[in-house]
Amino acid sequence: MRKEVGKLTPEGDDPDEVKPTLSDITRAIRDLLPNGQSLRQAVWHALFARIPSFFYFSEYSSLPSTVQIRNLLAADEDDLNEQDQTALALLKLAEFEEDHLLDTDYETRKRELENVANELRGQVLDYWSTNRNLRVEMDLTLKQKPVDNGTTTVIDELHIRMRDDQHELSLRFDERSSGFRWFFSFLIAFSRYEFDDTSVIILLDEPALGLHAKAQKDFLHFIEERLSKRCQVIYTTHSPFMIQPDHLERARLVEDRGREQGSVTTSDVLTTDSDTLFPLQAALGYDIAQHLFIAKDNLVVEGPSDFLFMQTISERLLEDGREGLDKRWSIMPLGGADIIPAFVALLGNHLDVTVVVDARKEGHQKLTALAKAGFLGEKRIITIGEIADRKMADIEDLFGKDDYVALYNAAFGKKLKAADLTGTDPIVRQIARKEGVDRYDHNAPAEVLLRERARRVATLSEETLDAFEALFKRINETLSQSRA
Repeated sequence: MRKEVGKLTPEGDDPDEVKPTLSDITRAIRDLLPNGQSLRQAVWHALFARIPSFFYFSEYSSLPSTVQIRNLLAADEDDLNEQDQTALALLKLAEFEEDHLLDTDYETRKRELENVANELRGQVLDYWSTNRNLRVEMDLTLKQKPVDNGTTTVIDELHIRMRDDQHELSLRFDERSSGFRWFFSFLIAFSRYEFDDTSVIILLDEPALGLHAKAQKDFLHFIEERLSKRCQVIYTTHSPFMIQPDHLERARLVEDRGREQGSVTTSDVLTTDSDTLFPLQAALGYDIAQHLFIAKDNLVVEGPSDFLFMQTISERLLEDGREGLDKRWSIMPLGGADIIPAFVALLGNHLDVTVVVDARKEGHQKLTALAKAGFLGEKRIITIGEIADRKMADIEDLFGKDDYVALYNAAFGKKLKAADLTGTDPIVRQIARKEGVDRYDHNAPAEVLLRERARRVATLSEETLDAFEALFKRINETLSQSRA
């Protein structure tokens, strides 16, 4: 007797079993498909439903100050103009009750409007750190409008105003600054995607142009905290304040390379012209300057490679529940060991500074002298050599040889093997000697680790992770030390 499809026993368990034919399997699958669809149609519909929609916005119509509320709530959302769509998104964000909003009883209607306004203050205005004294005021009035037969009809109008408690002044929404209107309208309009199951990718061209630096940071905070958790957001910008220095791996550079190549998108900063790089450089410079004069605890390192290696591997260790760099540290790459003494001499009396330097320098006499002069605690001078237990060592010597050689090969398209290297001097010298060069760009392997972080960090050996963890423990020990 033939058994049902899906209840077959393993081959050989039942010698009397009659195996299902292809037509049996096809019939069983067809019974599972809706509305008599073919398997191909069902697969296509399932895949098509998962294809995201693209929404491109260079500008979004500003929220109006006055809205015909009954028409707004009764209309099909797709038939609304852009301004009214923003107004409807405002109401949805505040989770309004339509029956209460249009209730003929003034008190019921007023309470609902106040609830909507209070909700908006928490949902949207918390992201406008420029002025914490703003709040939304809303009211519904009745307006008589003449119709064709000589009679009049009554229209419910929703009025939106912004009140500034600091100046005890309220203005119609459309009388606020253009930058604020754009910011508020944007946050309202795109917040709807938090409550929408539509798969969507939002494309923005030069957003937040009318905002100053602090407000652009607020805008990024909204995207990071609210919008990007629900949608993919892609935007173009020339503003350094729209770039996140702690997430440079997300950035891509778009460069016009002439008629033959056209526009090229890349993450490789080494092949990009200075004009294209400027926003990234400005963002990094601003971030460094901000941290320099605001952060209490500053960790000074020699160059960009030290910064990238330490930051990236620290994140991996913290994710594994191990010790990474304490979040209170502000890492300052100064561009070379020779600059560090001048930096400490200028600012050491005003900032808590710990210095990490390579071990190859002969005693670092200048730093030692500054420590003796009271500019720097002696225990806050950390050499890589004391971590690697070697007289001469660079940050690269904290990697297992295979780990660092893999980064070097990826950076320069080489096929070098760790076994090819000889000597007890720092690995960067061993590689240069093997390659027959005096020096190579030490930043390139660090950029590979940053650019391909997910893949590269996952393959690091325990030897590498243990060495960097030892460095971070030593650094963190200096965090609470006073500059004696």
